[in-house]
Amino acid sequence: MLVVDASILVPVVADGGDDGRLFRQRLRGETIVGPDLLRLEVVSVLRRHTTNGGLTREQADAAVNDLLAFPITVYASAPLLSRVWELRHNVSAYDGCYVALAEAVECALLTADRMLANAPGVRCVVEVL
Repeated sequence: MLVVDASILVPVVADGGDDGRLFRQRLRGETIVGPDLLRLEVVSVLRRHTTNGGLTREQADAAVNDLLAFPITVYASAPLLSRVWELRHNVSAYDGCYVALAEAVECALLTADRMLANAPGVRCVVEVL
């Protein structure tokens, strides 16, 4: 089981290149979990990439469909908020939500964010792709 953040899931659903292939390969055979904010964060990034020309509308539409079909076990973020608040000096609230979930379910957090992997106070394994 792995907690994944948006920096992993965006390339999984939207990148047909090497990063997308690498990230999809890493997730094969894993049970993927994430906080309820994960899909919304991914859609926000897809919107930004569409607005700045990084994705066509058709590519973004396909990515949203892939996101909706992607098997993710979603956890509510409300029970994680106390831990997110404890982490506030070291990571953003969004990143803290991923960390808190990984800690709660006792599994690794998979991210492409090296700064998150090196944040102090994190009590879970953080794997960087």
